[in-house]
Amino acid sequence: MMDTLAYFKAEIDTVGRHWSDLASGIDEPLALRRPVPDMNHVLWLTGHMTWAEDYLIGEVPTGRAVRRKEWDALFDHSSEKLPTGEYPSWNEVWSEWQRVHALVLEHLMKQQYPDMARPSTSERQWFPTAAHSIGHQVTHGHYHLGQLVYLHKILLPLNVGEGNRSSLNPKV
Repeated sequence: MMDTLAYFKAEIDTVGRHWSDLASGIDEPLALRRPVPDMNHVLWLTGHMTWAEDYLIGEVPTGRAVRRKEWDALFDHSSEKLPTGEYPSWNEVWSEWQRVHALVLEHLMKQQYPDMARPSTSERQWFPTAAHSIGHQVTHGHYHLGQLVYLHKILLPLNVGEGNRSSLNPKV
């Protein structure tokens, strides 16, 4: 039977592998496309996952962060949708996600059961222990992975020729 910590590690790794598979085929124009107004685009989702993994798995439990903190206003839980030109480039966001995800996963794999009871270092006490914070990212990661899968299916439909890409949704 899998224990909770092994479950956390497996799920964060699984979301990361799927995220990497889906996002690696995205280019700048597709990363910024919103199929409907106010929908999250791939660039924001990836920036948000970078923030969330580092914040919930690293910063809240340990007080240490590895992400580009100057991007928090663009991608944290309270960020607003901005005009396209106000975001970093897709290549920058994608590279940052890959770097941060690898470091966060490395940190998570070193955690042991006593580490899960460690009190939160955050002044926001939404997550009183490391287990609460990491457990939240397990569900949060799957939620946004679902959005990415949906966007991927809309933006890169299977078995639709390049010339017919917009036939699935003419407004995309």
